[in-house]
Order: sequence, then structure tokens, then C-alpha cells
Amino acid sequence: MVLAAALSATPVHAEHQKAGRALLTFYWLIDESSPRYEGKRDSVLLDARGRVIARTHPRFRRDLVMEGGGRLLDGRTVMFHKRINGENRFRVSRSKYGIDSRGCALQPWRTVAVDPRFVRLGSTVYIPQLKGAVLPDGTIHDGMFMANDRGHFRGAHVDIFVGSGPKGSRPFARKGYGSRSHVTVYVTNERLRRDCH
Repeated sequence: MVLAAALSATPVHAEHQKAGRALLTFYWLIDESSPRYEGKRDSVLLDARGRVIARTHPRFRRDLVMEGGGRLLDGRTVMFHKRINGENRFRVSRSKYGIDSRGCALQPWRTVAVDPRFVRLGSTVYIPQLKGAVLPDGTIHDGMFMANDRGHFRGAHVDIFVGSGPKGSRPFARKGYGSRSHVTVYVTNERLRRDCH
């Protein structure tokens, strides 16, 4: 009942078009320095041309494909690029967190991955349940996100990029919306200043 009251108090403007209810998940950069990746570094990360980017732990390589991006021990940000002849290939990004499907720098707590059949890539979306989350720098989230990344899933699902590691999802979890929660997604005509296009 408290939740319903809070949602009804959140303004939804006329320029917001309801996309629907969606599954909420989070994604982040993995860190090669994590104890999870200690041990033999006998797995190779190759770029699109077959050149060696780095040698790493096999678990880091597997997680890199799943999460999409990670930070190597030497500080470089590396991202899953695509499969070539059945083999996963990667690329080094100049951006701190890597780039999204549209070539924009990933923005923690702003970039979301979507199925383009649910929300068109490049759209600005509003998720009223997440408005008011207190971010690590003390600012208050306005509930607005950029749907600039293509998710590796289908249907009504939003996957929020939360920076480095799973702890980045805490601002939303504190509001009661952890991974596998459901939220309402609106597409809006408003643009975010952080949009690179």
C-alpha cells in the first residue's frame, strides 16, 4: 500500500508514452584484479583481427562475454566485440567504462540496455519507481535513462549499467528495486545532456 501511494505521487507527464512493465536487471564492468580471477592466465583475448589483447583467467574471459566489459590488471577497459567464425572477439575501449551499442560512452546509472523491439535504441526512458534513488555522489536520481545499449535478451526488460561491480546497484536496491524486480517504463521526448548524439 505504501508502494502504491509512492507510485501515484510520482508525476508521469503527458509526453511520456508507456512502453509497459519490464524486468529490471543490472550490468557492470568486471575487474580482473578480483580474487575470483586469481590463478593461471592461460586464456587469450583476441581482437577482431586475431591479435592478442591480453592473457587472462578463463573465468574472466567467460564473464567478460556475459557482462560485456571489464577492466584488465593493466587498467585498460576491454569489451566483448562479436563472434567471428564461432570465436569470441574483444576490443579495447578508450572510454573509462567502455561504449554502448550506439558508440556512446557508457554512463553509470544512466545507460540502459534494451531489446529494440521493446524500446527503440536512442530513446530516453523514464522509470518512476527509480526516481529519488540516492547515488554514490549524493545526487538524487531523476528516473531518466538513455536506452543506448542493445541487451542480449528479448522482450520487456531493462538492464541498467551501474559502473564497476555489482555494488553499483545499491542505490536502486535501497529503494526496494533489486535485480529481477519489475518496473514501469515510459518513453519520453525529453533528452538527457549526457546523450552523445
